[in-house]
Amino acid sequence: MATPQSNEQFVGINASQDLTEKGSALTNSVRQIYTYADLMAGATGATTLEVGTGGIFAGVSKLGATYNIGGVEYDSYNLKCIVSLTPEATAHVVAIGSIEVGAGNIFFINNRTNVEAVDFNGFGGYTNNPLNLGAMVDDSTDVARPLAGLFYVNQENIPTFPVEFNAMYIVAADAAAFEADVYVDMDFIVQKDTTVEFTIA
Repeated sequence: MATPQSNEQFVGINASQDLTEKGSALTNSVRQIYTYADLMAGATGATTLEVGTGGIFAGVSKLGATYNIGGVEYDSYNLKCIVSLTPEATAHVVAIGSIEVGAGNIFFINNRTNVEAVDFNGFGGYTNNPLNLGAMVDDSTDVARPLAGLFYVNQENIPTFPVEFNAMYIVAADAAAFEADVYVDMDFIVQKDTTVEFTIA
């Protein structure tokens, strides 16, 4: 398929709309118009991962996409972190770092975080699945099993700090000891043109 020219437009609409007699030349207050360049803007750039405490790697990078929500404009950013939840334990709380913005809250709008576990003595290889209750983890048997406890990324506004300060953690717990590798990949938005500073743990 040929690459569209940068001035070609794509219309974001509700999938249930009747597309008869609709075209990209028509615009109104409920339809968002994107150029090909707009769609590809969020796919560019790279995140540099710094080395933190306990062998974690993490970083934040600015994305190309901007959002207008109810007349308020937002810039978008991406948080990445790689960490091994080891040695085996019934609870893991790992500090990723802090995200401090110049003004307002940060809002996470996308979470592609992946959990990888060893399954060499089960079906073989590795299991990969989203971070959530029931994510596959492993132990010294090298057989992956679903986690029955907690597994999430915590965005904590510590009460003694302002709302602009966000401490980020990976939290996981289960009745039986476990281990796994976690690959955090989350997008967030902040007020347009405000500062964003990431400090790795």
